Amino acid sequence: MSILQKTTFKNLDEKIIYFTIILTYPLYLIGGLYLVGPILSWILLYRSLVVIFNVKMKIHHLSIVWIVSILLIEVVVVIGSLNTGHSVLMTIKSTIGWAKGWALIGIFIFIGSILPIRYYIFQRAIINILWQSLLISPFLIVVAFLNFPTLLYISPLKFFGGGGEQFFKVWLYWNDLNTGLPRWQLFAPWSPALAFYALLALSIILPCPSDKTKYVALFSAVVLVLLSESRAGIVILLMLIFIYAISYFFDVIFILFMMLISCLILGVFLNEIVESVSGLVNYINSMRSKSSMIRQTLNDIGLYRWYNESFWFGHGNVERGPHIVQFMPIGSHHTFIGLLFIKGIIGLLLYVLPLIATTLYLFFKSFIRRDYLSGFFVILIFLMYSFTENIEILSYLMWPGWLFIGMALRVCFYDCHFNEIDFEDNGQAFVERK
Repeated sequence: MSILQKTTFKNLDEKIIYFTIILTYPLYLIGGLYLVGPILSWILLYRSLVVIFNVKMKIHHLSIVWIVSILLIEVVVVIGSLNTGHSVLMTIKSTIGWAKGWALIGIFIFIGSILPIRYYIFQRAIINILWQSLLISPFLIVVAFLNFPTLLYISPLKFFGGGGEQFFKVWLYWNDLNTGLPRWQLFAPWSPALAFYALLALSIILPCPSDKTKYVALFSAVVLVLLSESRAGIVILLMLIFIYAISYFFDVIFILFMMLISCLILGVFLNEIVESVSGLVNYINSMRSKSSMIRQTLNDIGLYRWYNESFWFGHGNVERGPHIVQFMPIGSHHTFIGLLFIKGIIGLLLYVLPLIATTLYLFFKSFIRRDYLSGFFVILIFLMYSFTENIEILSYLMWPGWLFIGMALRVCFYDCHFNEIDFEDNGQAFVERK
């Protein structure tokens, strides 16, 4: 199997990315994942700036938009903290939170469009971690049904984290409070985050040449989504399969024609469609009614306090909710509401505008080459999970997705396939037509 063959690297950047990904499980077992992501981002940002200063290169405008937007979010954090009356210490704490959360989004997109990292190396790393997960999963399923302990230990590295114990806990599995059945999260902090990662990994490897290693990795990604028992994960997986099937069997003209017909049907039967979707959403929510109630209450509190207390720049810091939401942070299950509460309408726009622009850009680019559909899938997954997760909190784990978006922007700029991008010794990119 090619996955077991020795990998040849062209530079240090490829080695750093490759080994950071394939060592995910050892890092998880020592509690290092939460720390490695932010450290990696700032080191690679420095290396990206070195490349820019030494090589004349053109950078995709959207990657620049992202890095500028993320820097402006930090300005909003400071203004919001000062307006709310937080101390200098709290403002510094918020800045540190930005540096290991929101900053990673812009940084990884930026370095993905700059650093000389070949897609071939990146996809091999992703396939490797999916293979590892598939091999580990049967063991975790067995120990769950043998009633082994759920939580093994909490890493002492939590002292350096500051994000809470959840990011340093090492689990075999855990039991769902609503159903009593086991759920698995592997190296993720909670089960839905595992589905999130698996969907990103599945999308990233889509442009790979079709062989047995790719198909096994795709199967592994699907298994991880199912093991997580994430409602959002399963729905998004089915949606991605549907979109990919349409793009595979039909040409661009037919798809555009169907989109036009769909818009007409949507306009005529809008009320009936809304009622049907509403009924489906209510059914899905009833599967875990307690979880859905907590999420809704958190959202209501976040929206009310944002609108009435700090509309423009937010509160500048995270606050715990009341007992009714089990003291969870306000806005912690919804990126957009979390942004409104902590960073106000200005902070929300600084994330939403580049997100929508990138989504639309990669969507239309996917009509040019089917390879680009993978980039659209990744940004679409981030968009959809923004409604159910705090994207910035999970940036330490989901950074391969943001890195891949940067790589997708680069290949779109050069109008080539992912595997056609190569690099000179100084980091200058060029296209090697296959």
